[in-house]
Amino acid sequence: MGSHDTITAEVTAKVERVRALAGEGEGAAEALAELVRETTELINTVKGAGSVKVKKALQESLLEAVKIPAQTREEPEADADAPVTTAVVRAQTQDVSEIPDYGPLLSLGIQRVKEAAVDSWEKGRGVGEVLLSLRLNTLDKDLDPDLPGRTNPYRTGASNLYNAVVAGLPEEGEDEDADAVRAKVNSIQNDASLALRSLVPEYVRGLDIVPDPKDEEATAKFEAERARFLNAAEMFSAEKYDDKKFSEKVFDYYEALGKPLPRLTRAEKARQVRAEKARRRAELDAAVAAGDITAEEAEASLNPQPEPAEIRKKAAKKARTTLMGLVEDAKTIEDAKAREKRLRELAAILTDVRREIRNNLPKGTDDADDKE
Repeated sequence: MGSHDTITAEVTAKVERVRALAGEGEGAAEALAELVRETTELINTVKGAGSVKVKKALQESLLEAVKIPAQTREEPEADADAPVTTAVVRAQTQDVSEIPDYGPLLSLGIQRVKEAAVDSWEKGRGVGEVLLSLRLNTLDKDLDPDLPGRTNPYRTGASNLYNAVVAGLPEEGEDEDADAVRAKVNSIQNDASLALRSLVPEYVRGLDIVPDPKDEEATAKFEAERARFLNAAEMFSAEKYDDKKFSEKVFDYYEALGKPLPRLTRAEKARQVRAEKARRRAELDAAVAAGDITAEEAEASLNPQPEPAEIRKKAAKKARTTLMGLVEDAKTIEDAKAREKRLRELAAILTDVRREIRNNLPKGTDDADDKE
């Protein structure tokens, strides 16, 4: 059997066990949750051609099995002479373990959250791919593609994209699907921004992958992409750079001009940080074992706490950046009345902030803003 067939057979056997446990009620909740977790991990090992379809089918069969209602418990035979009553004994739930079917519901919820997260991430990456094309087609002052996404034309173009989505929707409350889109725009925008941190280095590295010369269409596209970076090629055109990868020329060129690009994807960066932290932890553990430092000192060194003043400084900078971003976004609104309304809303926020600051300043303190 192929690898898919082998895994499918194993999952099918586990699903039947899940179905049986789901029918046993609360007593089997813990075992059911563990079996669902094991089966999900096994499903996720499906790789290769056709894996998406296979995984989806297996996941559906697992979820269907988990939903099997618990069998009714056998109750003792009723006393014929006992008074008839319809009262049901109920009590307040005191602990999460008392929630009926908590184990299966927890497993099902975990799976659904993961599916929603993966779907959201994939959709955000799709938007990020559009934004990457927008960056590539936008030239900065050096006539280079705006890969860092810093130019006003690019930012305006990206902002217009999201504004156009919202502007094209029916009024809030008129359509549930439209309301869902409106509620998700900010989240998708964040997912797209995160995706770009990986898409940019992936794209630049792709400039090293030379297609088969026999594939004329691919070769023409490849040469066109490299032609975008003539400045980088010119900077490193000397013979001593002949062995330098084209991607490294691009990375180094952008860094030399003060507009550095991410060289690692988000996953690679995270692995690098973990490796560095593990290395540092090993060094500190050795120092503690040698008696050079205490365990408390090692922990403080590994996880230093920023000074309060530094925290406040970063928060103020972030607030200013956010506010200026909102102003820039408002300036791109095409409808004059809507633009004025948004700017006045931002002005009102500033007025409230200034009032709060003024009320907490020592009496007699000059407020330079009021004298402008």
